[in-house]
Amino acid sequence: MTQKMPLFPLNTVLFPGAPISLHIFEERYRMMIGRCLEQGSPFGVVLIRSGDEVQADDPWIRRLRALAGAAGEPDPAQGSPAIPHGIGTTARITDSVRLDDGRYYLVAMGQHRFRIQYLIQHQPYLVASVSYLPEESSDALHDAADVLRQAYQHYWSRLQAATGYAHEVERLPEGVVELTYWLAHRLRVDTQRKQHWLEADVATRISEMTAAIEGEVALLPGGRPPGEYGSIWAWN
Repeated sequence: MTQKMPLFPLNTVLFPGAPISLHIFEERYRMMIGRCLEQGSPFGVVLIRSGDEVQADDPWIRRLRALAGAAGEPDPAQGSPAIPHGIGTTARITDSVRLDDGRYYLVAMGQHRFRIQYLIQHQPYLVASVSYLPEESSDALHDAADVLRQAYQHYWSRLQAATGYAHEVERLPEGVVELTYWLAHRLRVDTQRKQHWLEADVATRISEMTAAIEGEVALLPGGRPPGEYGSIWAWN
């Protein structure tokens, strides 16, 4: 089943169940968000593969340039159209404020992964035909998920031992799929790795995030020698 979806290309990855806060200032996205609010419909957040997040000739950007004393026309090398990755996440607006000048501040919640089938519209903003991606059954992954949970708890125990500070640890989601999205949102890794996790199956997310956390434990005093991930992963 396919659905028509307005797209918001960003330099970030949104996961199902994760919040995102946005400042909507470009004219094209003010229009898009206004329509979503009016219709009570979601929009799709997609990571930019290439191109720029902001159009250099947008009226708001021109105004900022004028206030900053930047003369002349925008640099033609900037503001190239954003080309998104093929898989993103729908976002449902949960709170919004519209300012007097038409800008929005809003909070949205990630809901469902989708795949772009084809683009329907390019201007003033992207609209695509998308299909939702089904979530796998996670019954066979409970043991692997338990190992991930143990690695998470062990990290905080080792951190407390190293710093002497008892961190308040958030409670992990009960569901296996929800657990992987929750951790993928919170692990501080680059956006390409996050996009990989968004596209990956549950087993891959569990395996790679377990290795990531164990790599962080290895860097703490008293940890085991660093493994493959010891120098490139960081815990948020």
